[in-house]
Amino acid sequence: MKKQLVTLGLLFTAVSLSAQLKNVEADTVRIQSIEDVNLYKTGNPNKATSLTTKSNLTVMETPQPIAIVTHEIIEQQQAKQLSDVLQNVNGIYLTSSRGNSQDSFGGRGFILGNDNIFKNGSRINSGVFPEVSGLERVEVLKGANAMLYGNTAAGGVINMITKKPKFNFGGSVGMSAGSWNSYKPTVDVYGPLSKNIAFRLNGTYEYAESFRDVVQSKKYYFNPSFLFNLSPKSQLIVEADYLKNDFTPDFGIGSIENKDKSYSLNTGLGRNAFLGTDWQYQNIEQVSTNVTFNHQFTEKWSLNATASYQNYTKDYFSSERVQWGYSTPSTTLLSWNRPLNRTYNEQNYTSAQVNLNGEFNTGKINHKVLIGADADYGVADSYTYYNPTNNKAYGTNYFFGTNGGSDLLYLDNPSTWASGAMPDSEKLEKTRVNTRRIGVYAQDFVSLTKEFKVIAGLRWSYIENMPTLNTKFRTGLKTEVNNSTTSDQAISPKVGLVYIPNENLSVFATYTNSFSANTGLDAFTLQSLKPSLVDQYEVGAKKNFWNNTVAINLSLYQISYRDYYQAYIDPATNSASTDPRNLKEFVGKMRSRGVELDITGNPTSNLSIIGGVSYNNSVYLDTPEKVGYIENQRLVRTPATTANLSIFYTFTQGIKGLRVGAGAYYIGDRLAGWNDTKMGSSTSLAARNGVSRTFELKDYTTVSLSAGYEWKKFMIQAKVGNLFDVVNYNVHENYSVNPITPRNYYFTLTYKL
Repeated sequence: MKKQLVTLGLLFTAVSLSAQLKNVEADTVRIQSIEDVNLYKTGNPNKATSLTTKSNLTVMETPQPIAIVTHEIIEQQQAKQLSDVLQNVNGIYLTSSRGNSQDSFGGRGFILGNDNIFKNGSRINSGVFPEVSGLERVEVLKGANAMLYGNTAAGGVINMITKKPKFNFGGSVGMSAGSWNSYKPTVDVYGPLSKNIAFRLNGTYEYAESFRDVVQSKKYYFNPSFLFNLSPKSQLIVEADYLKNDFTPDFGIGSIENKDKSYSLNTGLGRNAFLGTDWQYQNIEQVSTNVTFNHQFTEKWSLNATASYQNYTKDYFSSERVQWGYSTPSTTLLSWNRPLNRTYNEQNYTSAQVNLNGEFNTGKINHKVLIGADADYGVADSYTYYNPTNNKAYGTNYFFGTNGGSDLLYLDNPSTWASGAMPDSEKLEKTRVNTRRIGVYAQDFVSLTKEFKVIAGLRWSYIENMPTLNTKFRTGLKTEVNNSTTSDQAISPKVGLVYIPNENLSVFATYTNSFSANTGLDAFTLQSLKPSLVDQYEVGAKKNFWNNTVAINLSLYQISYRDYYQAYIDPATNSASTDPRNLKEFVGKMRSRGVELDITGNPTSNLSIIGGVSYNNSVYLDTPEKVGYIENQRLVRTPATTANLSIFYTFTQGIKGLRVGAGAYYIGDRLAGWNDTKMGSSTSLAARNGVSRTFELKDYTTVSLSAGYEWKKFMIQAKVGNLFDVVNYNVHENYSVNPITPRNYYFTLTYKL
C-alpha cells in the first residue's frame, strides 16, 4: 500500500474501526475518513469518529447525541443552504431570518449564534449564508458543550467540514438551475501535485432571483486547499475560503399591530409583495484561512493543531422593520412609516487550538485521554451613518422621505411600495469591541470494565472584553464606553456514565455545567453583567439494528439556565433597545426539557434513511416581579416539535443508475413577538390590559421529491421542493415576517472527471 493519504477529515484516529476502516501502515499518519465507516453505504454509523468531539471516541462511546450529514446526503437532496442541510437534524430549527440576510438557528430552546457555528473546528462568523457545495459533511454535537468549546449556547454546536485534497485525481463540474431564474455552475477538482503534495480546488458562482418581487442575490465562492505529507508521521493541511454574497435585504410582509395592541400576521398580502426600496442592498465578504498540523507519535498517541484567521465585512443600506399599524384609533387604513438604516461591520478574528489524544492502561483499566488548549482574539468594528443633507442619523428613528419626513406606505395602495431614491450617507460613529478568550481542558474516558465506562472532563475558561472604543467622525472625538471592560473565568466540568454491553448498544447518563458570558450593561443599574451558569442533565441510548446498518439514538435532557438576561425592551418604542451600550434586563431562570430520537442508516447498499423527531419545552422560571417575564410561557421562536424523514433508493436492477427520493420536514407551533412581562413597563400584560405581545405561528410540513439518473460519468438530478405549496412564515420578533419558499423546481447536471 502506498504511503499516500486520502483524507476527507482532519481528525486522527488511534483506535481500529475494524473492517470499516482502511488499513493504514503503522508508520503513517492515521487520518479518519467518514466514508470509511460507511455512513451512506452498508455499515455501522455509530462507529464513526466525529471531528467535533476533538477526541478519538466513536459516536457509540460519546455520551451525547451527534448528528452527521454527509456530502452524499447534501448532494442527493440538492441542498442550497445550510438550513436545507440541517433539516436532516431533528431538534435544530430555523428561528428567524431578520431581513432574510442569514440563517439563524436554534436548538433545545437556545439561539445558536457566532459562538456555536464552526468551520473545520474553528469559530466562523454566522452572519452570512454559507456555501454548502464545498462541504464534505456537517456535524452537530447537541446540548451543552462548554467543556470542549467554552462560551457556547447550550443548544449545541454546528461544525461545517470542507472537502479536503486527495492523492488520486478526480472531481466534477456541474450546472444547477431552477425556479426564479436561478443558476449555479460548480467545479471541484483534486489530485496529486507530487508524491507528497495533493491539492483540491472547488468553487461556484450563483445568481438567483426570488418569488419575492425585486429580491435577488449573487454569490461567489472559492476554496483552494493543499495537503503536505511532511514525513510518514506528520501532515500539514493549508486551506483558504473566500465567500462574497450580494443580495437584497427583505423584511417580508410585516405583522399588524391591532388597535387593542395585540399582534397578528399580515396574511392579506401575497407572498411576492416587496415593501422596501428597489435599491437597498447588503454586501458581505468573508475570507478565512485554516492551517492544520497532524502528527502521529505512536499507534496510540497523536497530536492535532489548528490555526485560523478570518475577516468578515458587511455593508448594509436598507429600509427595515415592516410593522403595519393604525395611525389613530379612528382610522381604518393600515400604514407603515419605513425606517431607513445604514451600517457597516467588520470583524477580524484569529484562533488556535491544540489537541493531544492518547490511550494507555493503569493495570486492567483502559484510559482514552484528551488534553487540549484553545485561544482566540477578535476585533469587531461597527459603523453607523447619517444623512449629511439633514444631519439625521440613520436607524429605527430615521424614516424614509424628504429630510427624514413622513413617507407612509399604505397596505391597500401598491403604488406606494418599493419606492424612493437612495439618499446620501456619511460615517457617523465607530464602535470597536475587542474580545479574547483562553481555555484549557482535559478529558478521560475510563473503561472500568468491558461494559462500564466513565467519562470525566474539566475546562478552565477565561474571557475578556476590553474597553469598548467609540469614535465620532464629525468631531474626531475618541472615548472609552463606561463599564465596558469585563473579564470572567469559569470551571466547566463534565461527568458521565456509559454502559456498553455489546457493540450494538450504548446507554449513558451525563451532567455538564457551563457558563455563558454576558455582554452589555444591566438596563436598570448600568452595571456589567455577570456570567450565566448552565446545568445540563441528559440520559440516552444508542442502538444498532438491521445487522448494524441502522442506528437509532434516543436522548432526554433538562437544561437549567441561571441568571438569564435578554435584550432590554425600550418602553418608548416597544422594541429592543438600540442603545449602543447593549442594554439587557435580568429575567430570572430559563428551563428547557425535551426528548430527541434520531434514525440514521443504510439497510442495504442502495437504500439510505435519515430521520428523527424531537419535543422541547422551554420556559422562564423564578422571574422577578418587576418587569419579570411570565413564567411557564413557551419561549418565542422555539417550536414544541420538529420532525424529519428522508429516504433515497438507487436501482441496481432494471433501470440501473436511477435514484429516487423523498423528504418531509415538520416544524411545530411557535410563538412570535416577545414573551410577556408581568408589570412595571408599557410592555407588561398589566400595562397592555392583558393583551399579549406574542402571536401564534401554526405548524407546517413541507415535502420534497427527487429523482436522478447516472450514466457513465454523467448524473442528472431533478427536485420539487415544497410539493404541496404550503404557506407559512419565519418571524423575527414582531417584524421581518418572511414567507417560506413556495413550490419550487431545481435541476442539476454533473460530469465526473
